[in-house]
Amino acid sequence: RQILNLLIVWGLTGFWHGASWNFLLWGLYYGILLILEKVVLLKVLKKTPAIINHVYTMVIVMLGWALFYFVNTKDLFAFFGRAFTLSETPKTGINAILAYLPLLVVSVLAATPLGAACYRKIREKTWAGYAAIGVCAVIMLLCVAALASQSYNPFIYFRF
Repeated sequence: RQILNLLIVWGLTGFWHGASWNFLLWGLYYGILLILEKVVLLKVLKKTPAIINHVYTMVIVMLGWALFYFVNTKDLFAFFGRAFTLSETPKTGINAILAYLPLLVVSVLAATPLGAACYRKIREKTWAGYAAIGVCAVIMLLCVAALASQSYNPFIYFRF
């Protein structure tokens, strides 16, 4: 009964985001993922090191965003094909990783407790506030540079 409730809630959550099949798939993806984690993976995930669980979560969420974004399944599978190969076409595979490497490094570090731990060590210093502002400015510039290097890329919710 709980499994059915999870599927219904997440399926409706998908349709709440939009009247397209990709949103239903997105909702069911998370519903099925929650069921798998509760029924099958819970014991394994509890024993797995935190860093592995963190990477697992990031990969699962990124795959979910792809389901959310692509309305056409052909485009979705083409994206997965480009994302998981080291092709040499512009802005895909290894070229995309290299093009976005600075942003990727900052994002990976920001997604871990490392940044907060470093800040806790230096927050009492007089220059720490200025350093935090500088880091935020650099991150913002990296994001703007990444967006400016692309063609038209509207905010995802502008499609509705």
